[in-house]
Amino acid sequence: MTAADPVLAAKINPPKTRKGKKILESREPLLVENEKSTMLLKGAKTSGIINDVLTDLYKIRRQNAVMLTKNNAFLPFEDSQPLCDMLKKKESSMFVFGSHNKKRPHNLVFGRTYDGQILDMYEFGVSAFKKLCQFKPTKVPLGAKPCLIFNGDIFERDETWGHIQNFFCDFFCTTKTSSINLQGLEYVISISAAEQGVLLLRSYEVNMKKSGSDAPHVELVEIGVSLDLKLRRSTIEHERRRHALKVPRAAKIGKTKNISHDMAGTKLAKVHMTKQDINEMPQSKMKGSKRASGEEKKKKSKKSKSEEKVEEAESMDTS
Repeated sequence: MTAADPVLAAKINPPKTRKGKKILESREPLLVENEKSTMLLKGAKTSGIINDVLTDLYKIRRQNAVMLTKNNAFLPFEDSQPLCDMLKKKESSMFVFGSHNKKRPHNLVFGRTYDGQILDMYEFGVSAFKKLCQFKPTKVPLGAKPCLIFNGDIFERDETWGHIQNFFCDFFCTTKTSSINLQGLEYVISISAAEQGVLLLRSYEVNMKKSGSDAPHVELVEIGVSLDLKLRRSTIEHERRRHALKVPRAAKIGKTKNISHDMAGTKLAKVHMTKQDINEMPQSKMKGSKRASGEEKKKKSKKSKSEEKVEEAESMDTS
């Protein structure tokens, strides 16, 4: 544990103000994470293609993204600490770093962080690119939730490409969904792995038209962004990744006893109770259903006879 750890910092220097206490509480780990934010930034030198790529990626991720316009004189693979400090300041966990030089032209670095340190990074070279403005106008709103399609068996065979698939799932889909409405499916992103480490990224608009059957006729219209990326190098912190995938005890859903579900999904439960005696159970007595006992009937009959005698005596006196 380092001195930069917020928990240790709170023990060494406890907050003196209410605002400082709130800041430290906001930095503590959460059981349910917030939506992941992405920071897009430029290196010491960039090209026109890299600037356009960063701008279009920011338009796609506008709801959960931060775009920095100033140039930064550092390289993530050589020195990642300045980048980690900037991510912590902007409260972002993912980044896209664009640069351009003679050795690595049109360079893009995608990466994630965990606990303020680099989790994984993937460096690509941009070999082909089409801007959003080069396609026809679309009805799909910017920031819409896409459906991701991964093509290629290399995502299952190769460990590095499997991590790349996991990264792009985090990058384009920051929120998890439990159900999908097919009528609302408007946006598809296709990521295909070609030969020699080339990644093809395409975006499509889904148009559903009438057909002769119950199922609609589906057409895909390319809308951009269109990117051809070639993998150059990558780095993955396996030990840090193992800690990142660890689920805390409080977030685990344990098995509940005596509860099951049938084939229709109905929830069934068993309740175990001790033997009960109905005569000893407290029951609510209602006036309408109350029956008079034998003693109460005798008391009522005696009262009625005494009342009759009193009435007869009063009638005799009046006469």
